[in-house]
Amino acid sequence: MKKAIYITALATTLFSCKSKKQTVAESNITVTSECPKDGDCSVKLNQHKAIELKTDEFGRLYYTLVDDNVKSVYQYTYKRKVKGNLQDAQYREEVIFEVSDHDNISLANEALAQKKVLFGRFCYCKGQTGYYAIKNGQLSVAKSQNKTSVDFNFTISEVPQIVQHISWTTP
Repeated sequence: MKKAIYITALATTLFSCKSKKQTVAESNITVTSECPKDGDCSVKLNQHKAIELKTDEFGRLYYTLVDDNVKSVYQYTYKRKVKGNLQDAQYREEVIFEVSDHDNISLANEALAQKKVLFGRFCYCKGQTGYYAIKNGQLSVAKSQNKTSVDFNFTISEVPQIVQHISWTTP
């Protein structure tokens, strides 16, 4: 009898635990820009976080997220679908930036260079991967009531890029 109770408790524990995967639908973020047809696009909101920029021993830019009561960080990701089991065929682009939880934003070119707005490219592309500061483009974040709209056109001169325009709306 004790074995039956133990097995039931173990089975309940194993099957009732499931990981929560962040998806666009779960976060209620509607991507309104076109995603390249060969991949998937998503947006993640990291509330009460800020970007801390760092450089490694080779002078390459990277970031960490730190706690912040008045900022949040958006992370847009384009991930190319890999056909079959090709080695080294993965390709991903990211756009990461922080916003104040209360203010509207309109930044262009030089103003972008002064803020923490990053483009990341990750692939088997020797010498052309990593994070880069976005210095050319137009970013607008409009907040009204409980809605936030983001529209961002940008270009990077350091590496080739696929995604050049992103936009989404949060409820």
